[in-house]
Amino acid sequence: MTVAFDATFLLYLFRDPGTVATPKDAAGQPIQYARERVEGLIAELQKTGTKIVVATPALSEIMVRVGVSVAQQYVSVMSKLAVFKIAPFDTRAAIETALMHGHAIGGEDGRTATAGTHAKLKYDRQIVAIAKTEGVQVLYTDDEDQRRFAERHGMTVRGLADLPVPTSSGQIDLFAGFTPGVDDEDA
Repeated sequence: MTVAFDATFLLYLFRDPGTVATPKDAAGQPIQYARERVEGLIAELQKTGTKIVVATPALSEIMVRVGVSVAQQYVSVMSKLAVFKIAPFDTRAAIETALMHGHAIGGEDGRTATAGTHAKLKYDRQIVAIAKTEGVQVLYTDDEDQRRFAERHGMTVRGLADLPVPTSSGQIDLFAGFTPGVDDEDA
């Protein structure tokens, strides 16, 4: 199986609690243990040999939020873990995005169904198009516009509230030797 993470899921993983907006569940209540939930998910995905696709537009969003040098450290960590696959916006993804955009213009899933800006919608479509060309079955996101768009294109979508809080024995230390903001010699 192949899954994908959007920028926010990666930020839940890499950023300290309180430096990323606290996600809310369907009832509007804050979701606790964001990092632990994502780490637990990654541990489970590693056990099953599942790949986590990270689309380059999601990396771009992270770079805008945390800065290029810090984001490069995140890329270095992901590159060292076999569970992650960084997927570019390539020719196949460009064609898929154009097809998706054509459907939107034709009214099949037009802009009225979303509240995002035109630029945000482009990023969302690129991330979903990359995921689709990579064979992703499940997209992990808390972005409602992206959720609706991915579901319209046949993907199952899961949010942070869908993930259990793992027991401490099920957690992995993805950050051994990694300190955000400190230069990584491989970055």
